[in-house]
Amino acid sequence: MTSDASSNSDETLRAPSHQGWALVGIFWIMALSVLTIAPGLIVPIVTAMMLALIFSPVRRAMDRFGFSSGVSAAIILLTLLGSIGTLGYFVSGAVQDRLAGPPHMIEEIGDKLNELTGTVQPVMDATEQIEHIAGKEPATDTVTIREPGFLAGFTDKMPVMAGQVVICLTLAFFLIASGDLFYEKLVQVMPTLKDKRRALAVARAIENQLSVYLLTITLINMGLGVAIGLAMWAIGMPDPVLFGLAGFLLNYIPYIGAMAGVGISFLVALVSFDSAAAAILPAVVYWGLTSFEGQFVTPVMVGRRLRLNAVVVLVSFALWAWLWSFMGMLLSTPMLLTMKVVSDHVPGMSGFGKFLADRDELSRSDRRILKFIFGRDVQLSKRQ
Repeated sequence: MTSDASSNSDETLRAPSHQGWALVGIFWIMALSVLTIAPGLIVPIVTAMMLALIFSPVRRAMDRFGFSSGVSAAIILLTLLGSIGTLGYFVSGAVQDRLAGPPHMIEEIGDKLNELTGTVQPVMDATEQIEHIAGKEPATDTVTIREPGFLAGFTDKMPVMAGQVVICLTLAFFLIASGDLFYEKLVQVMPTLKDKRRALAVARAIENQLSVYLLTITLINMGLGVAIGLAMWAIGMPDPVLFGLAGFLLNYIPYIGAMAGVGISFLVALVSFDSAAAAILPAVVYWGLTSFEGQFVTPVMVGRRLRLNAVVVLVSFALWAWLWSFMGMLLSTPMLLTMKVVSDHVPGMSGFGKFLADRDELSRSDRRILKFIFGRDVQLSKRQ
């Protein structure tokens, strides 16, 4: 009887654990479903909350100079819109001039690639010979239904996008203009003094680290854009200002932005230079500058506590890009940093926070375990 009772009690204790894992799995499936189904509602709200967290220190600094929260919010958002509009004006003008170039640009790029590789024409000749030997049937008339072009699809989505932008800016204005109302509500809602302090610490840490991170990344991207523009001007590339602006904007997108910049510089160089081999130089220069920034400048300026696991950053980027397209690309790193800050301040999530962080020093016991498994000592670079 005693053994049966103990076994039943063990099963009773184990059951909630399995049910808990099942509930966690169901929760994440439902959460991903909601994020996928309702991006038009969730994306503006999340973006507005991120903007409010990022610019709250700026609003608080303006309050010390006598500005009211509403005036500070209006100045912040107008400055942000003015900066985006100025960048869009310069980028659109340069892109329009570039697109108004030679009409046979694609054919010219194909010829240069053929010159560079020397393999395109033999493959096409072999394909024609195989089709001739196989006795291809005579072509018949076909009817092709054209899908709506990019401009038509973009025009159809413009009202929806405009509505989302208006919702985002309006909500961001009210969140910034509300001052420290969010912190007041946290203090009122939390039951104990310990919970109040922890909630305030988490909120302030998210606000400070997001602001520091994005301000630092913006300064780094500005320096990278200037360096790319000067380098492209020095090697004779057209529109060096456009390349500088592209480097500044694309670097906000992890990894993929740098790859896109390298590809764009290579394609433009194919059209601009006489030799196809010379077109490799701009791509190599762009890659070298972005690699130097990613491997040396950003780790030094961002600091150890704000560095994230590169693999996790890439996975987060892929997930949010799949869920929310372009806005997911921009919001992936700030949301990942927010999760890390929350994990660092919540005791039960400290392990998850360490997993999100970049490589750190190991304890002696952990080093012994890794040495026992891999048969050698694990060499780790010390990062302060």
